[in-house]
Amino acid sequence: MAPDGDLADKTWVRITRDSGADTVSVKIGLSEPKGDRYRLLIDGRLIDSGMLSKGEWAIEAAPSNALRVARAIGRGRKMVILGADGTKLGERSLNGSAAALIHIDHLQNRARTRNALFLSGRRTVQPKSMPLPVIAAQRIGKAGAVPDAGTIIAVVEKSQCPAEQLAVTENSAFSLGKNGGVNKVLILVGCGAGAYNMTMAPYVGSSTDGRRWSFTPARFDYPEKPDEGMGGAVLLSNPEWDAANQQLNSFHKGRGLGDCGRSANYVWDGNQFRLVEATGIDECNGARSWMTLWRAKVEFTD
Repeated sequence: MAPDGDLADKTWVRITRDSGADTVSVKIGLSEPKGDRYRLLIDGRLIDSGMLSKGEWAIEAAPSNALRVARAIGRGRKMVILGADGTKLGERSLNGSAAALIHIDHLQNRARTRNALFLSGRRTVQPKSMPLPVIAAQRIGKAGAVPDAGTIIAVVEKSQCPAEQLAVTENSAFSLGKNGGVNKVLILVGCGAGAYNMTMAPYVGSSTDGRRWSFTPARFDYPEKPDEGMGGAVLLSNPEWDAANQQLNSFHKGRGLGDCGRSANYVWDGNQFRLVEATGIDECNGARSWMTLWRAKVEFTD
């Protein structure tokens, strides 16, 4: 959550609770924290106080007090953060916070229970525990063969990327190991760049001898459909290959500040890329953390 107004005065709040867990986390970020202590006031009442921290989250409520702080945020209309000397460190409207907390309570089956974030009551129903979906992935192991520069150039020239796409030196090839005795390789073909986003199209190559290669657009379980006009290829923003986790990670910034956009991480399972994590926030309102939209657990097999 983040308020409207001057970006220099942004104060953002993150309230989280895992499904099935009792522990609540309340974190507050300040654009310019000063001093070493804070006082958190909601509608003029002191709700919490303590030491300021370094980093993105200047304030983190103690676990024993976090639920109380979350409920006060839901009931309140305005939050003000003061320093030890009374200097205002941040403020924000709390409009909509009650609806957000009630939504979480319903999703986790806590509504009308004693431990609800906001919609408390005497119900004793067990909260929902939602295990993460599991993705089975074949471990890449030792890196295999990759194509030579001439082969990569041919892939680039045959792609549906525009003529003004980035130079070949900006394209990269990464080994995906072997599957059934066939060498696999990932190639990222540059398809253009803007002020703070670079677009690339991923292709997967196959070769039995490490010399002759055939290439097809990389397959993804999400999105299900490729980008229009790309000959079956999916376009990714700012992709990076993480060999240690065999993940292809991407993110798209809605604007340079990075307070809106989308990100997606995909694991190579031996045949295609599977979505492991997705985050995003559509409204550019100064928020420093994107909301988690999807999570999955990866289990590797050799």
